[in-house]
Amino acid sequence: MKILHTADIHLGYETHGRLNPETGLNSRLHDFAASFRFMVERALEEDVDLFLFCGDAYRTADPTPTQQKLFAECLRPIADAGIPIVMVVGNHDHPVSFGKASSVDIFGYLTGNVHIYRKPTVDRIETKTGPLQLIALPWPIRSMLLSKEEHRKKTPEEVRTFIEELYANFVQQAASELDPALPAVVAGHFTVQGAEVGGSERTSLIAHEPKFTVGQLAQPGVDYVALGHIHKYQDRNKEAYERGDGPPVVYPSSLERISFKEHDADKGFVLVDIETKGGQKTTTYTFVPTPARRFLPIEVDAREAADPTGTIVGKIKLADVRDAVVRVRYRIDESQVPQIDLHAIREALTDADTIAAVERIVDPAERKRTTTVQRDATLKDAMAQYVAQHEKLAPLKDDLLAAALEVEREVEAKN
Repeated sequence: MKILHTADIHLGYETHGRLNPETGLNSRLHDFAASFRFMVERALEEDVDLFLFCGDAYRTADPTPTQQKLFAECLRPIADAGIPIVMVVGNHDHPVSFGKASSVDIFGYLTGNVHIYRKPTVDRIETKTGPLQLIALPWPIRSMLLSKEEHRKKTPEEVRTFIEELYANFVQQAASELDPALPAVVAGHFTVQGAEVGGSERTSLIAHEPKFTVGQLAQPGVDYVALGHIHKYQDRNKEAYERGDGPPVVYPSSLERISFKEHDADKGFVLVDIETKGGQKTTTYTFVPTPARRFLPIEVDAREAADPTGTIVGKIKLADVRDAVVRVRYRIDESQVPQIDLHAIREALTDADTIAAVERIVDPAERKRTTTVQRDATLKDAMAQYVAQHEKLAPLKDDLLAAALEVEREVEAKN
């Protein structure tokens, strides 16, 4: 059984984009759609049995009609091909208010074999190669929990602990009832303890959000654990999986970069193959990169340069800025500010898709303090004070003091 596993598409991020005059849309929308279409084309080429989406379709829970239309257009070839689509609701999909529809609920009413999961569910999905057992674990919805009187007085920590225990027990019970002869997948949207977060997530993950251990998810009988929420591609159970001791527990990454904190991150999705032979099941998986837009940060320290603009432009020319979103950050001294030709810097970035920013860091010039000598100070003290306020004279301190004392003796001798 072949499965395409993806998550965190986040259609709607327009940061570092520009208006496309031909379509009237932000260029970043086109980037996200291009990576989405690339993934769908690969799914059709591989003739997958299931399209598994583990949460966060849009940037927010209130996508615009344009974003919804674009998402549906990208997904339609999968539905038209008769491939079952499984969608687990993520934190960005679900509204804060209890009772409101999630941003992906609409897909349950579209033509095609679409399954939407808003709460923990055990299901059996029919595919062209046979049934798949699914344990769906959407983002834990606090508002749904807190709508019940017995939970309203719980602290955030108590709510988190309750959800963790609820989900862990649910998975354990569901796994114990699996048919060992059929492929079984856990699909969830949350954080697994020890997961390496992407750059864009380091400040965004909620302190009291539930976290689960690998062991709570990688239960006996489970062939693959498909996750979403963390944007960095990784298998949290890799060592055990490689020695044949447990299923992969995989975050597939996201399709596109969101910020410069992800400039060096791999972006893509995962193709999964669960093969059954002689009553034994074997799982293999492959990461597939998408043609995600490159984000290129260029850092230049031009403080020692006689021609700071030339140094900055030279560094830009050494980089491949073609079709990239580029940010230039240069550092200069205050005295070099008049030497910077911003037009020349931007001219060097002509081949970039977008100039995100040209940022300047200026080191202030050292302000020399005026030496104040008291009228009753000795010549030796005055000279020592002067030298102390001029770092370049420090190596000459002893010689200068000796010379000053010699002058003082000569003056006294004449008097």
